[in-house]
Amino acid sequence: MTNLPTPILHIFAMFAPLFSKPVFQNALLLFTGHILCKGRRTIADILRCLQLKDVKNFSKFHWVLNGAKWNCLAGAKIVFSQLIKLLPLDDEIIINIDSTLERRKGPQIQGLGCHRDASRSTKSKKVLSIGLNWLVCALSIKFPFAKTKWSLPFLSILMPPKKPLSSCKNAKDLNKKGKYKKMTEWASQVAAVVRSWTGKFRRITIVADSAFACFKLLYACNKYSIGLISRLRLDARLYDFISEDTVQKKGRKRVVGQVLPKLSVLAKKDIKEWEEVTVQWYGGLSKKVFIQSGKCLWYYVGFTPVPIHWVLIKENEEAEAIALFSSDLNHSVVEIIERYVERWPEEVTFEETRRHLGMETQRQWSDEAISRTTPIILSSFSIITLMGIELSRSKNENIPCQQASWYKKEYVTFSDLLAYVREAILRNSLLDNKGEYGKFDIKAIIMQAAAA
Repeated sequence: MTNLPTPILHIFAMFAPLFSKPVFQNALLLFTGHILCKGRRTIADILRCLQLKDVKNFSKFHWVLNGAKWNCLAGAKIVFSQLIKLLPLDDEIIINIDSTLERRKGPQIQGLGCHRDASRSTKSKKVLSIGLNWLVCALSIKFPFAKTKWSLPFLSILMPPKKPLSSCKNAKDLNKKGKYKKMTEWASQVAAVVRSWTGKFRRITIVADSAFACFKLLYACNKYSIGLISRLRLDARLYDFISEDTVQKKGRKRVVGQVLPKLSVLAKKDIKEWEEVTVQWYGGLSKKVFIQSGKCLWYYVGFTPVPIHWVLIKENEEAEAIALFSSDLNHSVVEIIERYVERWPEEVTFEETRRHLGMETQRQWSDEAISRTTPIILSSFSIITLMGIELSRSKNENIPCQQASWYKKEYVTFSDLLAYVREAILRNSLLDNKGEYGKFDIKAIIMQAAAA
């Protein structure tokens, strides 16, 4: 059997310090099988894909997820450090944050709750599903072979519900004593972690939907010099800055200036009073939109006022107005709109991981395996992307697009990149001289990874 391609081994070798040598050998096999496997991503299906269905000590592969000692956060740091290398040193780091529901059932599953199912809900109908709620952080990167930016996950955090389900039989959930954390509190911790990974001087912006537009996350982002772009309520309390000529009367010192009109009032202005700008819209298309903007203080009683740059947007005269804001006052109006539009590819990533990487098909039941498997599957989207880029660079060739008579593609999608990596592995590692599946030469792979 030939060895794995060197570019792929370079990516595998980065994770070697996380594991002991025996565990790394098994983890390497599992991840290779995860790339090659189609359909479900159970351990049994992966071993069948690798022609290891007759292996006797198969429990060692389950041990990689449910018992071996390795740090998932350290792995996330490695993925993040490799992804930011794809960006210029002076380029802004854009991090998309969103939650996704992994539909699972079972009384023994830790962290199970009843959550809103975004993919099945509409504006008029709210659908609840039982599953695990994950906070996913992804890096937004533009590739020359793609039409729009890709959202590459590097960190996933399980957010347990406040109260376990009535059918729950998991001992940790039933005896839980720690304080419940809201989604915005988890996101605030993400801001601290990302800043510690990048250093003090790298410019970072977090982009999230309206569920993250709160003072707690704003304070955390300001503390770590991170910008936050999100949606703003049309009835938000906005105030002017305190001018130097403001006369201070007796009493408590003023923290804000005069109250400003509500955005809901500004949204009713005649469209002729709006400014027209051209921005990059959804689908990579340019679009003319009407805007109003300004800089002010966002303030609510009991909280410290926060300076923001707000933008009110309308697609046309009849369309409903939406408001966005950025806590980084240096962001221009166009940057705020385009950064928020570029958040949508994270939803595409969630769909791709379900369709091509088998998310929600794994069947681990132990607490440790549950907390590790889904983050690995989501991060594998980024790892496979890195492998495809390294392969194309080493071969000095473009990643081919898979074409069909009814589907003409001009740009590479993740399915093309996954097929490109699969072909390279099959050609170099899993095919013997007769063109049949061979056995994995683990020692050769480890030695080649160490040399790389």
